[in-house]
Amino acid sequence: MSVSLFRRSKPMTAPVPGDVYQRNIFHSVETARVVAVTEDGFPVPHVRYIARNDMIDGPSRGRHETARGDLRTLTVESFTRLFGLPVPN
Repeated sequence: MSVSLFRRSKPMTAPVPGDVYQRNIFHSVETARVVAVTEDGFPVPHVRYIARNDMIDGPSRGRHETARGDLRTLTVESFTRLFGLPVPN
């Protein structure tokens, strides 16, 4: 009997600019709106996104709100692992 120490990764779909993702973190909701997917200056694709936390930035007033939040960058793999699938329209 053989045992593998490696997990198979699930097929990832790359985030698309304009997609909105949400995750629950502690007792608040963090929302990420994808600004761009790029390889500029990086050896692997990265996602640039605006992150909002409803506890710090206040509740979101709509899907396209961009007034508050931080611009962040993660690899596509890390972003997908962290946020999962986009919020349905």
